[in-house]
Amino acid sequence: MRDQMTYFSIVMTSVLFVLWAVVCWRMILPLRVSRLTKFLLVVGGLVSLTLYYVTRLFVREGLPVELHATLRWIGYLSLGGISLTIPFLFAKELLQLGGRVVMFKKKSFDGARRTFLHNAGNAAVLAAVFPTMAFSVQEAFQEPVVKKNTLQVAGLPSDLEGVTIAQISDLHVGSILDGTWLSQLMRQVEDLRPDMLVLTGDAIDGRVSRVGKELDALSGFEAPLGKFFVTGNHEFYSGVEGWVEQMRSMNFTVLNNEHALVQNDSGKILVAGVWDYHGERFGKRYASSPFAAKADAPEHDVSILLAHQPKNIFEASKAGFDIQLSGHTHGGQYFPWTYAVHLFQPYVKGVHQVDGTTLYVSTGTGFWGPPMRLTVPPEITLHTLMAA
Repeated sequence: MRDQMTYFSIVMTSVLFVLWAVVCWRMILPLRVSRLTKFLLVVGGLVSLTLYYVTRLFVREGLPVELHATLRWIGYLSLGGISLTIPFLFAKELLQLGGRVVMFKKKSFDGARRTFLHNAGNAAVLAAVFPTMAFSVQEAFQEPVVKKNTLQVAGLPSDLEGVTIAQISDLHVGSILDGTWLSQLMRQVEDLRPDMLVLTGDAIDGRVSRVGKELDALSGFEAPLGKFFVTGNHEFYSGVEGWVEQMRSMNFTVLNNEHALVQNDSGKILVAGVWDYHGERFGKRYASSPFAAKADAPEHDVSILLAHQPKNIFEASKAGFDIQLSGHTHGGQYFPWTYAVHLFQPYVKGVHQVDGTTLYVSTGTGFWGPPMRLTVPPEITLHTLMAA
């Protein structure tokens, strides 16, 4: 597990170094300041960009929670800042390239004017980045919106019509978001009075020994038809077996390629769940299988698969599930990832019909990485079963 995260961190750090080199080349080196100032800006940026990965790889478990969170705040905001800066910088460079082409055709060259416009353009980039970051941070910490969604099922018996399922996903409690935030969230869920609660993975970011106590609010919540949990990739990064046991100790039914039958009067709901889509990377026993999750299922009126990643939908539809509830994507969380995420997931947010199965992808209730959301607010989803 640690090897997987080490590889991921090395790749991401390498990418960040390249992006930071571009920023230094186009924004810092042209500044009319001393060499010492430029050196401090370059090194300071490098340090802040790597803070998150350094704490994760080397000192994550040994640091006090408060210090760990502070270092991550600095690192995450640096990550967010550079990921916003690059597209703005790219747009500025394109505009200035167009200007140079025009000047070349006119055979008009003014070195001083060119330098001035270059630095003015960089100032405009920063003037766009910082307000965007501030707004994104504010949106990430806003109260989650409640999205109400109707799940229509052909032949649904009357005893199941109107059954409500609250879905929360991708809480990522443990680095910046903590138990206080989770308590506020669960009060909001309680006000919805759902019949069932499902948590579709990535509840945490950290090991049980460090983060377990932050989840007390989940333990205290009860739902008439039960509460269910499936693992996400971050449970695997943080000791999956420990988290499976921890969630069970908090009265969650944990579904690892398994199912449970829930009855409401005479209506029967098959609730199934799978390991995270990439679980097999951590051992063959963790392979994600919708078919195994439904194997030997008793008679039921509707079948629901809980799968952290939307990618499970193709096997889920072949296995004959009526519904799949997923998360993982965060809806991209903020620009430019709202577009880039489509390169990695077939479905990113909302409702989709896939070969007879209804898929719903939550945009997530918390956040991961930079504490930023832009046009993709955190959500609690309240699903209602209805006959088609």
